[in-house]
Amino acid sequence: MLGIGRGVTLSLAGWLWADILLGLFAIFLAANSVGAATPAAVPGIDPQPVTLSLTIDGPKLLGFDAAAGAEEQRRIAATVKAQVAQQTGGRKVAIVIAFASNADPSVGDDISRVATGQLTGDAFAGATIKTYHSIVAGDRGTSLDLEIYVYR
Repeated sequence: MLGIGRGVTLSLAGWLWADILLGLFAIFLAANSVGAATPAAVPGIDPQPVTLSLTIDGPKLLGFDAAAGAEEQRRIAATVKAQVAQQTGGRKVAIVIAFASNADPSVGDDISRVATGQLTGDAFAGATIKTYHSIVAGDRGTSLDLEIYVYR
């Protein structure tokens, strides 16, 4: 008889242990059933750019007359800022990609860099401005094309 009781007791102890673990598992699941947190809205960049095409005076921007170059820069900045404010509803600018036309790629890069030099402050504060050239045979820097990406 002693041998039979010992086997039954060990079998019952095993089932009791499994039931206790199952009960603890259910308690832990119930205690940790917190709803998923809603993620905060992450600001992103609008994938549709605002495109502008301006007529500029490239030789004036790169010329020896600093006052004339500065005036051309101010004119470009004022025009761009006004059009961006009108088309975006006052949203902040994230990225500006500028292409200045010229027959010489090096000069086109310089014109693009100088033409966008005053795009600072207001909506352009903290914006990344990348300047490139647009090779146009025989052109001396007459156009500036901008792709402006704003925050949503």
